[in-house]
This record gives sequence, structure tokens and C-alpha cells, in this order.
Amino acid sequence: MIADFRVLAEFLQGHDEAGGSISEEDIQEQERRLGRPFPVVLREYYKRFGRSQYITQQCNNQYEPMLLEDIFVPDSDFFTTDKAFLVFYQCEESVIYCGIRFSDLTKEDPPVYLCAWNHPDWVLENESLTNFLVSKALIQMGVEDRLPYWVIFDESMWGLSDYRSYWGLSDEQYEIQETSSLQAWRIFCKEDVILLFEMAVGENEDDVLAVYLASFDGERIASLLSRATHDRDLPDYRTNLGS
Repeated sequence: MIADFRVLAEFLQGHDEAGGSISEEDIQEQERRLGRPFPVVLREYYKRFGRSQYITQQCNNQYEPMLLEDIFVPDSDFFTTDKAFLVFYQCEESVIYCGIRFSDLTKEDPPVYLCAWNHPDWVLENESLTNFLVSKALIQMGVEDRLPYWVIFDESMWGLSDYRSYWGLSDEQYEIQETSSLQAWRIFCKEDVILLFEMAVGENEDDVLAVYLASFDGERIASLLSRATHDRDLPDYRTNLGS
């Protein structure tokens, strides 16, 4: 499955259409204030999802998009050596920022770079701004309990291949392949359910730290927990289904 805005639009359809968008005029005003143009992809993102209640919230040590009015260009006091970036994303608790090089702002879908308070140099985070925005939005919705129904599998003896077999996720059509430099997540969308696998980076590629399911549809998410067609039980999990 290709990570594009269609994935987010279809998932949020009927739930976030009234107040999630930002006007072209507001985007142009912020561009004028900063003296820098926004890439085509970033403009489209803020137009469609810039005020989404399911994406634009304060996160619990997760990456989050800045509000349009908070996007900034680093000043002389900013901790990085290179300040020629448009900064639009952050992980506030860890003091991590994501930005786009000034020289890439005219590209339709530029790469995204990352910096952290203890590392003054920018490093490549994702080859594609679109992939970055879609992947991070799905992670936020899946991990942060923003959707009405959720399930969390804490550490278990199951590996990624076990879960993929149980839920029929072997087909590539269900996976959003994040093109991040750090492959910390495997992201799937199936039958209106987000399925996130937090991976043990640097170890066995099948090792899973935790699994998160989230959906607007309680029946769809409950069907993934059903034992009716399987000969073994899922690991223990926490959920708000039935609460």
C-alpha cells in the first residue's frame, strides 16, 4: 500500500471533515511571515489535515505536527549548526525537531531531516515528506488512544510473523512501508483498522516490543480478536472494547 494522503482521507472519512482543514489564505500568510514557500506536499497536508483532532494533538513522547502558526525557521539561538531549515514537526518531550532544507523547499515531495538537542547536526529521517506525514499520522492515531476503540498487546512471545499469519497480513496491499532511516515501526491498515507493530530495532527482525490496534469501528476491531477461525489464542491484551 502506497503511503499517500488518500490513505488518511479514506480512514478519516466521515469523522474529521468539518474542522480538520486550513485555508489557502492562512497558509500563504504563514509563508509570508516566514519568508519561505511551503513544498506542495506540505501545503496539501495542512489544507486537508492541519486541524485534524485525530492527528494534531499533544503527544506522549511521540512525533507530532506543529500547528501551522508554530512552524518556524531557526534563529541564532537554535541549537543546530545549520539553521537553513523549515521546521514543522517535533517530539517535544525528547527535544527532537524535523525539518526541510531551504534548498529542497521547491521540490514537490522533499526529504525530511531530524535533529535532537544532544546532536547539533541534521540527519536524514525520511526520503519522502509524504511518507513521513502519512506514517507518523497513523502511528499517532494507533498509539495515542485517539480513536474510539483500541487494543494493546504488551510484550509477548509472539513475533511479527505470528501476528501477520493470524490476521492475514502477508499481502503487501495492507502494509504502509515507512521509508524512515530508523525502522522502528511496521504499519498496516486492514478493514478500517490500524495495526502497528513496535519493533525491536537492531535485533531479530521478527521481534516485537508491542502491538497496537485502533479503529472507529468496534465490530471490525473485535473481529480481529475472534478465535472462531484459529487453532490458537492470541497473547494477552488490554482493550476498551465493551467498556
